[in-house]
Amino acid sequence: MNLDLDDPDTLAADLGAAEDWLVVLDFDGVLSPIVEHPEDAATAPGVVPAIEQLAGRTQVAVVSGRPIAELEARLGLLPVTYAGGHGAEVRTADGRQTAFVSPDAVAGTLDDVEAALEELLSTDAGWQVERKAASLAVHHRRVDDRDRDALLPRVHELLEARRDDDPGFEVLAGKAVVELRPAGVDKGRALAWIAERADGRRPVVLGDDVTDEDAFRAAVERDGLGVLVADAPRATVARRRLRDPDAVVDFLRAFGTGRGSGAPD
Repeated sequence: MNLDLDDPDTLAADLGAAEDWLVVLDFDGVLSPIVEHPEDAATAPGVVPAIEQLAGRTQVAVVSGRPIAELEARLGLLPVTYAGGHGAEVRTADGRQTAFVSPDAVAGTLDDVEAALEELLSTDAGWQVERKAASLAVHHRRVDDRDRDALLPRVHELLEARRDDDPGFEVLAGKAVVELRPAGVDKGRALAWIAERADGRRPVVLGDDVTDEDAFRAAVERDGLGVLVADAPRATVARRRLRDPDAVVDFLRAFGTGRGSGAPD
């Protein structure tokens, strides 16, 4: 489904009272503009106070492919639930931590793949291999077209060959990235776990990439809503669209203050 752009204030007003919703936010592309080097990502202006205000009204979660430690380094100790590694690890706002995948169980495969990729790919050509606790990502945003077209199929072949390694893996392609991660670990599963502990609140999920489609679907299954963050429409399970992280901040502010919802400020 292709979507028209929403005005942030209108979207907030259409949702009504924030207290009725579980607000789930991706990080890259939603709270932070996409950058060439993932380690350089920083939040859009106003993100942290907007989340703090909204978290005072309802439950908020940040669900990302990044580890929880990286999310905290960029967002701080907010009163929110953090889910890292696409949901491989979750820490609730009160500090309780749950790991759905043991890093030790996948370390052998990831070590082997990382070594093979470092032999195949040149960082000087713009390739970046990002090792995470329970997954591994290959970024190619800075790679020229010829090098990408020549080597990306080999990257996919190398990752696909490890699908059947214990405990089972899957390969997922996103925006200028391809990732090897444990099978069954995705943002939809993370959202389901968080929603079960959200006192009946309906989930509204803001995401920008194909990795967020699982969370959009999980939200819809719970009478919730997906909001695609993108400057151009694309096929998606989401039903609403905001342009970019700045529009997300405007939406969070409006939702957190109750503008247009009839809720008290």
